[in-house]
Amino acid sequence: MAKRSARPRRSLTDIAYEAIKDDILSNRLQPGDAIPQERLIKKLNLSRTPLREALLRLDKEGFIEIHPRMGTFVAQLNMLEIRDMYEVRRELEGLAARHAAGRVASARVRGLSERLRSLDTGPDADLAVLSDAGHELHDLILEFCDNRVLVRFIVSLQEQFRRFRVFSLSIREKVISSHREHLAIASALEKGDGEEAERLIHEHFDHAAQFLVESLMTRRPAENGTKSPRT
Repeated sequence: MAKRSARPRRSLTDIAYEAIKDDILSNRLQPGDAIPQERLIKKLNLSRTPLREALLRLDKEGFIEIHPRMGTFVAQLNMLEIRDMYEVRRELEGLAARHAAGRVASARVRGLSERLRSLDTGPDADLAVLSDAGHELHDLILEFCDNRVLVRFIVSLQEQFRRFRVFSLSIREKVISSHREHLAIASALEKGDGEEAERLIHEHFDHAAQFLVESLMTRRPAENGTKSPRT
C-alpha cells in the first residue's frame, strides 16, 4: 500500500504571516491600526524572529507600513491602487465571462438567476445576503472558464478585494446596483452571449470602483475606520 505523502508543515513565519494577513483582509485590523505584536506573540506562541520575518514579508507586499521608532501599522488604502486593481480585475474577469458563456451549465446559471431574482431588495434587504449571492455568480464564471492561468490570476487578485467588503456593504446603493448588474450578467451567460457578458462585467467593475472610491473620499477618517499612524 502506497504511503501517503505528508503535508509540508507550515513554518512559524508562515503561521504569523497568514494570521496577520487574514486579520487585515477581513478588516479585523483596519487601515491605520497598529499591529498588536505582543498579543500576537502570546496568541500564536511565537518568538520575535518569525513575527519579524512575517512583518517584513507583509511590508514588502504592501499590507503594512513599518515606521522606525513609531511602530508597525496596517497600510492605508491607496486610491490610485484601488482604481488600478479594479481596472485589472475588470479586464481579467470580463475575459473569463466571455470564456464561460456557452460553457456554463444552463441548469446552474438558471438556478442562480432564480435565486438572485428571489432576493429582497426592499428597505429591509439583507445587504450581506445580496452580496454573497453576487459572489456566487463570480465563482460560477471562474468555474466554467476554460483558461486555468486566467483563473489563477483572478483568484489571486480577489483576495485583495476582501478588504473592501466592509466598506462596500455600508453603501446600500452600491449593493443594490451590483445586484441588478449580477442579474444582467447571469442573463447574458444563460444566453451564451460572451460579448455581452464581458461588456456587462466591465460596466459592473467600473461602477463598483466609482462607488467605493467616492465613498472613501467623502468619509471622515473616524467614519471609515482609517487612522493615521502619525496622529
